[in-house]
Amino acid sequence: MNRARIQDYIDQREEQRADLYHFAPQDHTHFTLNNHPYELVKEYRDGFNGAELAKRYSNILSKYDYIVGDWGYGQLRLKGFYAKGNPRYSPEQGVDTIEDYLYEDCNFGCAYFVIHNDDVHVPRRRRRKKSPVIKERRRKLKQPGVRHRRHQHAERVKTSNHQQKFVIHKRRQGAEK
Repeated sequence: MNRARIQDYIDQREEQRADLYHFAPQDHTHFTLNNHPYELVKEYRDGFNGAELAKRYSNILSKYDYIVGDWGYGQLRLKGFYAKGNPRYSPEQGVDTIEDYLYEDCNFGCAYFVIHNDDVHVPRRRRRKKSPVIKERRRKLKQPGVRHRRHQHAERVKTSNHQQKFVIHKRRQGAEK
């Protein structure tokens, strides 16, 4: 695949996503994204652009309490973080780690913004449906333990390529080993 064809696919995807999310500012710090309320908490170097946020936004981000958007090489990158009261909170994705993320994972001195989700939607866990494939049940053999099997003996059989397998035979009456 050449670069021109890849760019065509990217352009088609952007056209499809253009009408998905609508950005509507309410005042300087509050806005809605598809009628979902957000608040701009921090903006560094004029990093906030509502139209670009709407292009890059995905519904999966509605589960996070805080979303950080940073600019690198002309592209907006979004990452979500949880507040301590959220049931999905973990220390690695907590709001306390936003500064670490900005220092370690973002370009030095890049423009960024932090928005607060005013109405967090915690997704429900979906139950996995059982596969429609019919599974065969294996019956447990009612055999005595290995040490109590007096009527069987195992024999090592060599096969090709230096492999071996074991074959279990019934013992003949009167033949004890």
